[in-house]
Amino acid sequence: MLSMARVAAALASVILGCTVLGIASGCAPPEHTYVANSANHTYFKVPASWHEIDQSALQQTTTGASPTPQSSGEWVIAYDAAEVPSPAHLLASNTLDPIVYVSVQPLPMEASGELSLDNLRDLVLPVTTTARAAAAATSTTFTDFSLVSDSELTPKSGLRGVREVFQYRVEGGLLQTFDQTAYTNKDGSKVYVMLLRCSSKCYQARRSELESVVASFTVQEG
Repeated sequence: MLSMARVAAALASVILGCTVLGIASGCAPPEHTYVANSANHTYFKVPASWHEIDQSALQQTTTGASPTPQSSGEWVIAYDAAEVPSPAHLLASNTLDPIVYVSVQPLPMEASGELSLDNLRDLVLPVTTTARAAAAATSTTFTDFSLVSDSELTPKSGLRGVREVFQYRVEGGLLQTFDQTAYTNKDGSKVYVMLLRCSSKCYQARRSELESVVASFTVQEG
């Protein structure tokens, strides 16, 4: 049987190895935070250095601007790469660091099956020509629109959706890039959205990192 002294020495060796090397198997800190909502079969990951935004603050900030939880079937969460995370970065004019917002929202029965791909495009901000014209008639908050890319998505699970990358200047501030993925399920009873934004300069500089976040957004129910 090992003596207590030998056990203590072995543990000290392991701890010292993790501290000094930091890369030994089982010692390195995780590179990502994996986020899951099993009730809605929705998953994604963010770099481990990003911070989850306080739920109550997030809901107060996004009320009236984007979906917020009203029932147990809904889910809203956000992660901020800024040193001081804040839900205000979702709406601010000069957001410099990446922030990602994910929501699952059930649709009322009368809207089920009626959601078009253009509805998904305009889910959070006006992207289509019609929506942008309507928004411009009542507000000048979002200007200098530019559509970077537009893709229709048809996962095997029966979902249908779109991914939009577009740019806006918010209240005359720095040009911002928004990367939005939105799905609806087969019967149109739910909407799933991931919205990532940061300054356009940030989006280009951190493109690989941000692509990995967007690519990880997975919905497994149809």
